[in-house]
Amino acid sequence: MTAWYLAVRYLGSFRQFFNLSISLSVLGMMIGVASLVVSMAVFSGYVTTLEKTVQDAVGHVIVSKRGVADKEELFREISPHIPGLVAETPYVFVEAILAHKGQVTGAIVEGIDESTVHKVLNFKARLIDGSLDLSSGSTDGAPKALIGKGIAKRFNLKVGDTFRMVIPLASEFEASSFRPKLGKFTVAGVINFGRYDFDARYVVMPIHRLQEFAEIGKKISGYRLRIGDPTQTPGIVAGLRNKFGNQISARDWREMNQNLFEAAKLEKAVLFFVLMILVVAAAFNIANTLFISVVQRYRDISVLKTLGAPSRMIHWVFTAQGLIVGAVGATLGIVTGLLLCRVFEWVQVVYKIIPPEIYKLDHIDLEVRVLDLL
Repeated sequence: MTAWYLAVRYLGSFRQFFNLSISLSVLGMMIGVASLVVSMAVFSGYVTTLEKTVQDAVGHVIVSKRGVADKEELFREISPHIPGLVAETPYVFVEAILAHKGQVTGAIVEGIDESTVHKVLNFKARLIDGSLDLSSGSTDGAPKALIGKGIAKRFNLKVGDTFRMVIPLASEFEASSFRPKLGKFTVAGVINFGRYDFDARYVVMPIHRLQEFAEIGKKISGYRLRIGDPTQTPGIVAGLRNKFGNQISARDWREMNQNLFEAAKLEKAVLFFVLMILVVAAAFNIANTLFISVVQRYRDISVLKTLGAPSRMIHWVFTAQGLIVGAVGATLGIVTGLLLCRVFEWVQVVYKIIPPEIYKLDHIDLEVRVLDLL
């Protein structure tokens, strides 16, 4: 306690504490810690946001057969080999060309089972306009569909507007040729899938409507599955592949974006060590301040030694002084970092600083983790 008391006394009054040397030490520590807090929050938030958007939009596991499959038969084959299955929903997957007012773009059309899809996917939290009710047709008889916000923005489509899609169907007379089929649909709602590629291309409609449009009868493309523990999905996928080989295609939510997850993990580790250099430099700055303090206190040290103070106590006096300066700098850095996180969230919404075509996300929910702060 004597060492800490002397350390506080040597630091002096408030004005003396924040002299030029100590102020620079505190500022350096504050900048280094704030940079670490913000960078770790951004990368942790990126991974968490990406995981959430992928699971909301595609589920935990996707199982499909090449071409189309019988609904009951496929589920009967795979269900015994999926431990921890919570819910499943069938889907139909078709590629199409979307056309509206002279503009065209490639689109991915998915047919969903409205009675089970919300147990697996979280469309309710992603809806930004309109309704998820696709059961009834529009006033002009066109089937209802949900579109990604990217499609809505590009074609200036609003709820109630109609658009057209063209899909290729196998010719009845020649297996190697295709014939186009045109369909008209009404926008029932606009969804923010949270991913640029989904928002720019995805169209969702009732599964029976798409089956009729694609002329595939009651066949489906596969199942989207929800698992009790999402971390167990790699083992489930591996088990399905070992059991069925190439007969069935199985992918989990992490595998679909493995490159993004691995890149974010590597970048976070690299950035942590790079920014840690700032903190180390700030620590050396504090050490330099302590050296100057020791030089300035030679007379006081001599008096303490004369009074019988052991070298260990004198050592702890200046160690405590350095810890106080470092603690003040680190605390200010954490507070500044948390404030900058708030500023970053506001800036990314107002100025759209995150290019979605590169990072697949147009917004990152920053996540400050206790472990990162420690």
